[in-house]
Amino acid sequence: MEIKKRDLTFTGKKLILEIEGIKVGRISIIYINNDLHEEPYALIEDLYIEENERKKGYARKLFELAIEEAKKHRTYKIIATSRYSREQVHQFYLRLGFKDYGKEFRLDLK
Repeated sequence: MEIKKRDLTFTGKKLILEIEGIKVGRISIIYINNDLHEEPYALIEDLYIEENERKKGYARKLFELAIEEAKKHRTYKIIATSRYSREQVHQFYLRLGFKDYGKEFRLDLK
């Protein structure tokens, strides 16, 4: 048996929300190619809004911009993950049109 290795490269974007020169929030979009599809898919990661700036619609704005970026990149799907304990985040994703589709399994290495 032989297993060959092939390096993969990823592209993506980080959207940073600034108000009057101060960083208020961010979101990352990582584009991942999958040999089962011609188009890549997008993984949304690292959505964060400063605590004192929450509940102002900034997360929704960043997420909507991330979705538009993913569409421009011609992705066939977008994945966003969240811990079970974050029910508010789950409701947020559902309001944005996402579906509760499956489980995420994780192995911490550090």
